[in-house]
Amino acid sequence: MREKHRRFVEEYLVDLNGRQAAVRAGYAPSSAKNRAHQLLRTPEVKAAVAEGMRERSRRTGITADKVLNEYARLAFSDLRQVTDWGPEGVQPKAAKDLHPDQARAIAEVTETKNKTGGGLVRVKMHDKKAALDALARHLGLFTDKSAEGDGTNPPPDLKVIITGGDPPDEGRPPGRTSAPGEGRLPGEGRCPNDDSSGEG
Repeated sequence: MREKHRRFVEEYLVDLNGRQAAVRAGYAPSSAKNRAHQLLRTPEVKAAVAEGMRERSRRTGITADKVLNEYARLAFSDLRQVTDWGPEGVQPKAAKDLHPDQARAIAEVTETKNKTGGGLVRVKMHDKKAALDALARHLGLFTDKSAEGDGTNPPPDLKVIITGGDPPDEGRPPGRTSAPGEGRLPGEGRCPNDDSSGEG
């Protein structure tokens, strides 16, 4: 294999970005996209990339099955597994009571307090729609890009008032325990696409 091709393979394995790999390998930026496309269709380059990815999988222990299982945990997570709600309001469950699979579905937990002793707990789940999209693409359920959504809607947060008083800077009437639309399952959105082999 030519040295420049070998360099391209090494750079491509860094981030799977064909165009950027070609630039870093020394190809002109103006032609890098087309060059990457050509290289990734070359048998010896394809074989070298495949072997590099297999070696990385062996080295890190990260396999396709592990990735798909993690997507499945996010895609099929259930908000009821990490929160309780009813007439008394909404409360997140204690971390010690969560199964590891349930905890993995949570992206972020934050808490704020106000001067009156009230406060707000925000539980942000990983994007179910994005994980479902990823699984659907892997299973070949999408026949065109329109089926994947436009990626313009970020996942909403679950917001919970945990003690008395108005939450800071929320502007809600006294006595409300949640705002309209709160307590929803994580919503629309999709994983941002990387500039990967399509670039090449």
